[in-house]
Amino acid sequence: MICHSRAGRRAAAVVLLLAVAGCTGHSAVGTIEYTTPEKRVVQIQSPSRDGCHPLPGGAHHVTNHTDDDIRLYSNTDCELTTAGNDQSGRIGGEAFYLGTQLSVEYTDGQSPWLSYSVVGGGG
Repeated sequence: MICHSRAGRRAAAVVLLLAVAGCTGHSAVGTIEYTTPEKRVVQIQSPSRDGCHPLPGGAHHVTNHTDDDIRLYSNTDCELTTAGNDQSGRIGGEAFYLGTQLSVEYTDGQSPWLSYSVVGGGG
């Protein structure tokens, strides 16, 4: 029979807590929620601040409940669209910038967002 002391359990809990806390510096804490064109709701928990992230199935509605702003792209490579072919058919070519605790709905004729990056991340 193995006995576990309270002190041992507390020490393990502290180590686990410190390990999780150490990882938050590389993640946007919170949830990104999006709705696919087929009306399926997808949640992404604490995404990495680095790189380009796919939005499988594409996104027509995105809510950013993280502590960082994000940028949405109409392609899978987190690349800005070419000038004159932006996501809403207007001149420009910018991706969509979505601040923390905000949401956005796509406009008619727009392609679904297919990827995102965390602003200030390494991507």
